[in-house]
Parts: sequence; C-alpha cells; structure tokens
Amino acid sequence: MSITRRAPILWLTLRQFRAGRATLLVALFAATPVLFAAIFRWSSETGDAAEFLTNLFLEILAPTILPLATLILATNALGNEIADRTLVYIVLKPVARSRLIVEKFIASALVTALAFAIGLVATWVVASGGSGSGRMLGALLAGTLAGVAAYGALFLLVSLLVPRALLVGIIYVLIWESALARFIPGIKMLSVRHFAQSVFVRLLDNPAVRLDRALQLSSATIVLAVLVIAALALATLRLRQMNIP
Repeated sequence: MSITRRAPILWLTLRQFRAGRATLLVALFAATPVLFAAIFRWSSETGDAAEFLTNLFLEILAPTILPLATLILATNALGNEIADRTLVYIVLKPVARSRLIVEKFIASALVTALAFAIGLVATWVVASGGSGSGRMLGALLAGTLAGVAAYGALFLLVSLLVPRALLVGIIYVLIWESALARFIPGIKMLSVRHFAQSVFVRLLDNPAVRLDRALQLSSATIVLAVLVIAALALATLRLRQMNIP
C-alpha cells in the first residue's frame, strides 16, 4: 500500500513543505554551521576540529539555530491550515485527530532532521577535512535529532494554542533557551537545549567535554520522549476542543 493511502496527512504535508518558502529557510539554517566550519578552516588550519564542533553544537546549534529552524516548520504544519481556514477540510477526513497530529509532527520533524543531517555531515567534513571522529559525527546527529523531535512537538502544540505561534516561539527561543538557560542553572534544567546537549555529551563520551549537570543518556532520552508524547497528546486534545470554522 502506498504512503498516500497509509499516511495521507503525512504525504500532503510533505508536498506542501516541498513547495514552500519555509523549507528553504530551514535549509538555510541547516547550512549555517557549514559556513562556520569553512571560516574555522580558513582562519585556523591547525585548529582542533573536535573542539570547534563541540562548541558549535553546545553554544550555537542546540540553543539557537536548531530551535529556530524547527520552529518554522512545526508552526507551519498546522498554523498555515488555521490561518488559511483550510483545517476544516482536513478534519472532515475520516482520520483520527491523534493520527492527524502525529503525521503533521512526523512530516515537520522529518524535513527538519533531513536538512540538518545533510548540513551536519557537510560541517563535519569541512571542519575535520573528512578525517574526523565518527563518534563526533554520531553525537552531533543524535543530539540534533533529539532536539528536533522535542522542539517540533512543543512548537506544534504552541501553534494550536496561540494565534502568533511563530512570534511566540522566537521569543521563547531567544529569551528562555538562548539567554536565561545559559546563565541560570534552574532554568537550564527545564530547557530542551539541556537535554539535547546531554545526549550529545554522553554519546561523545569525551572526558575533556563537560556539561554542567549533564543527565545520563537514558535519563535525557526518557525526558525527551515524555516531552514529545505529552506535547502531542495535548495537541490532540486541543484540536478536539477547537471550534473550527
């Protein structure tokens, strides 16, 4: 059975993303680390690529670039349907609300994760000259995937709760994830970035790389999984309660 019949909402959303400007913006975000890597190689040919990649993920990618990029597609997945008043045509289909939410989430997470996977592989190649550690690449990809899943579910929920979800998401990322979580330990433990960073650090398994109050890999994974499930469940509940014109 084709994907158009097994997952019609997923297929429809992927087609919408393919022709949209939002996907191009996500691709630009995903390409930003490659630019940083090129600058690193040009300015310091003998620099430590592993240290550069570690700092790039912990200080720039996880707290800022990744959530902003994920925000774009996650809020577009249902936000555009609501703004264009086309959501009614989707909910009239014989598809459960929970399935609709899950397929929208998978579509946005899949496109975002794919864009960053390509961008991070290119970043790793440029920064290390193609001879870097495979463990580093694996940690980068895993930490990014964890962040995409958690941020994606959270922002999908936000798009159903507030009318200006993109603006609210940008404020949340810049103030909570990028600023407050960087300097206030209590807030850091409540930020998605910390769990994604913990996944990265634990998989990297390098004694020289330290993250304050880093969770064990199993704990970080469980927390992120609970966050994703809870956000999707709340989004489903919200969609059922919405008065769709």
